[in-house]
Amino acid sequence: MKLNSIPFISTELLGNSLFECITIDATDGKPLSRIEPTMIKIGVVCLCLRGSGTFTINDQEYAIGKGSLITLLPNSVIKGSHSSDDFLGYAIAVDTKAIMSVRAGDTVKSFVRISANPVLKISEQQTSSVIELCEILRRKRSEANNPFGKEIVHHLLAVLCYEIHALYQSQIPELKAPAHPSRQSTLCQQFLELVERHAAQHRDMGFYADKLCITPKYLSVVVRKSSGRSPIEWIDRTVMLYARTLLASSDMTVQQIAAELNFPNPSFFGQYFKRHLGTTPKKYRTQTKH
Repeated sequence: MKLNSIPFISTELLGNSLFECITIDATDGKPLSRIEPTMIKIGVVCLCLRGSGTFTINDQEYAIGKGSLITLLPNSVIKGSHSSDDFLGYAIAVDTKAIMSVRAGDTVKSFVRISANPVLKISEQQTSSVIELCEILRRKRSEANNPFGKEIVHHLLAVLCYEIHALYQSQIPELKAPAHPSRQSTLCQQFLELVERHAAQHRDMGFYADKLCITPKYLSVVVRKSSGRSPIEWIDRTVMLYARTLLASSDMTVQQIAAELNFPNPSFFGQYFKRHLGTTPKKYRTQTKH
């Protein structure tokens, strides 16, 4: 498939399948800049095999090149800004339920890490391993006479998800720990680690400033300068990821999720959720489970 139809951002692409493998080829003269800002309703893993490009993912710009792994969680917003004429990518689009069914350690924290770092640089061997898994999936799906075909595909999708989680787990510490971090970058990293641990219970910036023994004003300056986002944006982003994951992958009621995330009542949680995502928790759950 060519890039001009941009199939990998549409839920309709999957049809009755749990996944679809796609080749993204810009040699037909259709640049990545043709991708307008779009919210992706499925998970996407894309590998850059040749050329280079620039994506805007959740309002942040990323440069990609050969060996880049781009992982987009459901409800990510993507826009193509630029691509070289020889850009070639390989992508797999995966149904949301298949992604959410995987339990890779602390799944919510894993999703937080991926959301904060959607682009990784991986080796040729790692790239080949991911593509090999995708191609096995494609072959197994075509085996119509296999009585356990559906089960095999489910498990292979889980293997692929574990492979992606493993790549992130092995590289995120390296990405977040420069050789000679400044005092401000160290504070920002400590703040992000605190957010991962405490955002489910604490949305007040003052809580994190107290933990770091600095003022909220200084915390705001440090985090925005080091990460491009305010502390409140990071907190809200993490809380919403928790909320969306629980709504999509658990049987907890909205009231139970509101309590789990330390909201005073379901109504307050619903207002918070709608303010950030534009829909109610109940509607979001219905959309992700159909």
